[in-house]
Amino acid sequence: MMPPYKHIFLLFATFTFISSCFTQAKSDIIKGIQVEFKNINADNGLKKVTLENEEFLENMTDGGGELTGYFKKGQIKKVRQWVGLSNGNETTEFYFKNGHLIFVYEKFTSFPFNPKTEQFDHTKTETTFEGRYYFHNNKLIDYRTTGHNRFEDDTIDPGKTLLKEASKNVKQLTKIK
Repeated sequence: MMPPYKHIFLLFATFTFISSCFTQAKSDIIKGIQVEFKNINADNGLKKVTLENEEFLENMTDGGGELTGYFKKGQIKKVRQWVGLSNGNETTEFYFKNGHLIFVYEKFTSFPFNPKTEQFDHTKTETTFEGRYYFHNNKLIDYRTTGHNRFEDDTIDPGKTLLKEASKNVKQLTKIK
């Protein structure tokens, strides 16, 4: 019979092994996703479909907006959403493989506020948020963010929210394609 401390050691070693295998597998999946979205961005043969402002926005913004879908052989590869707000510009890019969301890149560039004029300076921008979200089998597996973002509220699930937004955007773009 094995002493109890050996059982604990064996359990710990097994857990560590399984955990490192999962971490390695996740790391490999993320590397594959990075290769995939770089290939999509490098593909000059994608068919582009664009919607302007009121064609996709429920509420008009100060700077308008643009929703662009990129297709290959009828299949969605990328969606780029740009929205101009009074305090900055919001860009979200959704990347797809075999019709499934694999990656989302979000960026917010703010217009600096000039206290002397009490207005935003629309001639300059600074990046105040960037987010990278990795999906596998329609589940968020990892994300990395810098700056303040809309998902700081713990009641908002970034995975579900981004999947829903991606689906809505694809539906809007495929209606006119």
